[in-house]
Amino acid sequence: MRKRNLIEKYKRTPVTFSLLGIIIVYFIIMTLNGGTTNTETLVKFGALYPPLVLFYGEYYRLITSVFIHIGIMHLFFNSYALYIFGTQIERVMGKMKYLIFFLLTGIGGNIVTFFFSFETISAGASGSLFGILGAFVYLIQHHKNMITPQGRKSILKLLGLNLIITFISPSISITAHLGGLIIGYLLSYIFIK
Repeated sequence: MRKRNLIEKYKRTPVTFSLLGIIIVYFIIMTLNGGTTNTETLVKFGALYPPLVLFYGEYYRLITSVFIHIGIMHLFFNSYALYIFGTQIERVMGKMKYLIFFLLTGIGGNIVTFFFSFETISAGASGSLFGILGAFVYLIQHHKNMITPQGRKSILKLLGLNLIITFISPSISITAHLGGLIIGYLLSYIFIK
């Protein structure tokens, strides 16, 4: 029964499952080639390091870094959040809009990081995930009928908790999270009708 539910979920939300697949495969490849917590490996595989973007024109890092995760816990939490929340927003937006939304919020979070955390190496789908939370905030404000009152409370609590963690944990990119959240909220005016 559970396998059938997973297959049905995949059929309804193939973009989220494809993104998860890319993230996990990328993680495995990096693990086998130096490890995902190794600075050299992170830079080699496309983590965001703003000086390389500015001085060497490595703009691809604004995208590749979205699919890189630093350590197994980072991978686990982001993958789980993408599975839970990404599938819901994919159903609301549709496949193509959702894919573009995911990429734009991830790139947007990275651009904010580029300007405000210039000397740091960063990676992860967190900008996109906060973009998805921004889409939920938009739905709560503009399409209340699409989310149950309990769902609204849960999402707002989760967002609050994640913002607290963002501000108290020194290893988390505040700029990517806040940038993704704001950009996700604003893009929802275009991507959700």
